[in-house]
This record gives sequence, C-alpha cells and structure tokens, in this order.
Amino acid sequence: MSETIIIGAGLAGLTAANYLHQKGKPFLLLEASGQVGGRVKTTEKQGFLLDHGFQVLATAYPEARALLDYKKLDLKPFLPGAMLLQPDGSRDRIGDPLRDWSSLLPTLFAKAGGLGSKFGILQLRNRLKEMPLEAIFKQPEMTTAEALEKEYGFDSRMVSRFFKPFYSGIFLEKELATSRRMFDFVFKMFAEGAVAVPDKGMQQIPLQLAANLPEDSIRLNCKVEKVEGHQVSLENGEVLSAKNIVLATEATGLVREYLPLVNTAYQTTTHLHFITSHTPVQQPLIALNTRSGDLVNSITPISQVAQGYAPSGKTLLSVSIVGKTDLDDVSLAGKVRGELQHWFGQSVNEWDLLDIREVTYALPAQRHVQHDADLSIGEGLYAIGDHLLNGSINAAMRTGRLVAEEISGD
Repeated sequence: MSETIIIGAGLAGLTAANYLHQKGKPFLLLEASGQVGGRVKTTEKQGFLLDHGFQVLATAYPEARALLDYKKLDLKPFLPGAMLLQPDGSRDRIGDPLRDWSSLLPTLFAKAGGLGSKFGILQLRNRLKEMPLEAIFKQPEMTTAEALEKEYGFDSRMVSRFFKPFYSGIFLEKELATSRRMFDFVFKMFAEGAVAVPDKGMQQIPLQLAANLPEDSIRLNCKVEKVEGHQVSLENGEVLSAKNIVLATEATGLVREYLPLVNTAYQTTTHLHFITSHTPVQQPLIALNTRSGDLVNSITPISQVAQGYAPSGKTLLSVSIVGKTDLDDVSLAGKVRGELQHWFGQSVNEWDLLDIREVTYALPAQRHVQHDADLSIGEGLYAIGDHLLNGSINAAMRTGRLVAEEISGD
C-alpha cells in the first residue's frame, strides 16, 4: 500500500510527486497515456519539434523558479513585446524599452494607440510590479476588456491593435472576457521576467520534473477507471490502495466524477506549422495579426527563438488560430496563406505545410480565477490542476506543491 497515489502525470501531478519525494514521502504516479506532461507536449516530425499549441514559459513564475532548473532546460527567450501586422500591410513593433532600448523608437512610432496609451503601459507595469500576487487575485473581477478601457484608460486603437490580438492568443478567446485578475497576473509575469521556450521543446519541462523522481515511481499506460474510498481500480483489473489519493487529471477527466462543480469549460486552439528556407520575421518575436475578421491570430518564427526546433538551414513557422475551424486541412492552409500574403507577399506560397493540429482542451475557461483553493474533496482525497486556480503553468505547479505540503503536514 502506497502512502499516496497521484492520478495524472501533467505538471500538477509531477510537481506534487517532486515535493513528496523531497520530503521523503512514498508515492506512486499513474498516467493513462504513454508519456508525462499532460497538455505540455512536443512531437518530433521530420526533424522538427512541434509543441502542441503555442506554449511558452514565463520565467518569473514563482513556482517554476522554485522547482525547475532553467539552465538545464536551455531556455531561449523571446524579445519583449511583439511585431504588429497592421491592416494597411505595414509592420510595427511594440517593445519594452526598459529591457531593450532598441525598441524605444519603434514603440513610440508604432501605429497602435496614442502616446498616452503607450506611456500607460509603463504606468501599468510599475503599478503591477508593486502588487503581490495575492493582491492581484483579490481584486474585484471584471472582464479584461472592461479593465483595459474603464480602469486603465487605454484608447481603442491600443486595445484593438495590441492588447486584443496579444491576449486573445494567450487566453484563447477573442472577446477578452477572461478575468482582469488573469490579465494583471500575466502582464506582471511577462514584465518581470523573460518569455522563453526550452531549446528542445516545451515537453522538456515535464521531462525534467519526471527525471527527478525514482524510476519505479511512475507507471505509464495505466488508466484509472474509478476511485472508491482508499482504493484505485485500474482498467486492467488491478486494484491499488493508498492513504491519500490525488486526482491530477484535466477538469473534463476523472476528477469531475468526484468534484461535480469543477470548472469543465475550456478554450480550444488550432495550430499550423510551416517550413521555409527564408524566415519572414527576422527577430525572435511573435507577430500579431491586428486585422479584424481574420482566422490567423499570430505567426512566430519559433526556430528564430530556439534553433533546436528546426534542422540547420530551415525555419519553422508557428501559426496560431483562436478556436477551431470547419475547414479541411488543404482549405485551412490556403486560407492562412491568403491572409498572411497581405504582409509577406507571394513567398507564403513557398512555405511547406508540415502539420495542422487542433488542441481541444488547450486552457480552462478563465472568467473567474483565483490564487488559492481548498484541494481536499474528501477523506484522503484531493484534486489539483490549473483548472482550480487559473490557466497557467504556475497555477498547475502551485496546486501540486500545496497538496504535497498538506499531505506531508507542513
């Protein structure tokens, strides 16, 4: 009989296992699939590394800083800010002159709001820098769209040409209905550290967490059918027992059978990868589509950020769409090329389509978010995961750490 069984080897489950291991507490981690990581996945295809959806790590996340070895992950940072693909076919850039002086003039002259709104970004940066995370998540909730207009006073052009495309790509919803608490949290994290990816793909994060654990403590391809009391019944008929059972599945998975009020709403994304020999974006920046009505939200030369994503001499382009489409692959690729031709010309027809992937459960819906939650849902039964707090790597890892501390009696 194990002291603790953790069901689900995503970031929350792996984090709980790491902290239990550090405290000398025995555990068994069960994962239904053949790999660890949950939604943080990277697939190799023809020598290219394809993350499942556009995923990044904010190095300022306190939970990630506490547990991950950034040096071993070989993190490669984006330049702060973004390139703006303007409706008239031109390109601008909004940056962070406090960290990258070369972005000062491009930011001042960018066609994305007046000077008041541009200086408003600096004021917001300073305001949130002074706010502890606990205070951010105790603010009255309103939508991000409401906060940008009514509380922060950004003009409509700054919202439509920077904040909306940028945060739509993060929140995976176009109306900015996500809680302003989440906006403030993400803005603060992006301002206080780098936004980066491991050189060998985002799945290096869960792989590093798994590598810290005893070899026999993780069982893959081990699907759980039900939990009754202190017993866990597996699909293969095996029954395991433990004093503590931790449900670390997605909200739409096993946990909803034991936590009926769990937030099962989610956001979807569609992701395309193209190969080219000549990158259309020279800098390690995300390029945002500011033209309303298009499918494409952003395009990123991900191999310009991290060379490990592509073989030498090749560029891997990552194109993100908010939600899903009803188009077949050929039609979707044609539609995407047609939209991006507005900025990159006929060269888009030379891009080779490598992969199209729809990520159904990419993020939990975030109209209501928090920093803490009661993780105990029964005697010796716990639930963890970002869906309980907010849709972030930090939240997933936070719930994992907190449940380990509760089980350990800290």
